[in-house]
Parts: sequence; structure tokens; C-alpha cells
Amino acid sequence: MNHPPQAHRGAAAARSLGVTLLELMMGLAVLAILGALALPAMGQRMERQRLAMAAETLAADLTEARFEAARRGLGMSLSAVPATDGRHWCWALTASNGSSGADCACAQTRSCGHRSVSGLDHPGVKMTQGRRVLMAADGSALGATAAVFESPHGERLRVDMLTLGRSRICSLTGVYGRYPACDG
Repeated sequence: MNHPPQAHRGAAAARSLGVTLLELMMGLAVLAILGALALPAMGQRMERQRLAMAAETLAADLTEARFEAARRGLGMSLSAVPATDGRHWCWALTASNGSSGADCACAQTRSCGHRSVSGLDHPGVKMTQGRRVLMAADGSALGATAAVFESPHGERLRVDMLTLGRSRICSLTGVYGRYPACDG
């Protein structure tokens, strides 16, 4: 029995509209491979974001200390304390009566200080260097490096307090996104 040519074309077109199980499996396999290739890059991007967030939070706290010192007419102190295990670092922002003022420990509650931040707030980021930075009552400061942060892949950002009381973030591992390389 001969079928008319139009009927034959209609049946072939109806069969080609569907997707076979094999085609579906191949498509899923390609998607899985692409996802596996993108996952490490996504993880490294998240680590970079955490590193930048730790540095930017410290820079913001230094700026806040500067404004608080000028507003209160009282010196402020920010103490960055690195940890030997790399995880339990912290910094604390407190009112200070100059270089002889006692600092609050990072572990103490807010009643002691103005603000404190813990390394647990920034998982995967290490503070490899930290120091105390003093702001005078007029908002000026002694120029100093407040802290150096490091990601699990070895990228490092340094947060400096400049002489006029402004904070700056620079990269110790070359140009890092929006942060310039450190001068020295």
C-alpha cells in the first residue's frame, strides 16, 4: 500500500518533535561537565569576596574610628590581633585616652568597646599581621598598617591607616581587582 507523500512527511515531522532518552542523557552529561568545570572558579571567587569583605570591613571601621574621634573629641583605638591558628583573629574599636589607654580584648562584650569583629565572621580568611592604630581627638592618626589578610589561595590584602586618618586597601600579591598593588 502506497501512502501519499504528504501523509509520510507528517508522520516523520511528528517523530522529530520529540527528544529521545539518549539525547536527554547526552545533554545532562554536557551540563554536568560544564558545572564541574565552573565549580572551582566559583569557589575561588567566593574566597576572594570573603577576603575583600574582611579588608573593607576593617577599612570602614578605621573610618568610623576617625569620625568618632572627631565627633567625641576623644581619641579612638583600633587593635587588630592576629591569631596563631589563623582562624580566631579579631579587631576591636574602643575609646582611648592616648597611647597609654587600655584596650578592650576582642572577646569582651560591646560594653567595653565601641565595636569588635571576629575572624569567625569571615570564614577562610586569615589575618597574618595586625597592630594597634591610634586616632587623635582631631581625627588624625599615625600612619601604620592595621592588618594584612590572606585567602586560602595565598592572595593578600593590606589595610593601611594613612597619616591624615584615611584608610586604604592595597594588594600584596599584585593588582587584585579594584585594589592597587602596595607600594612597599
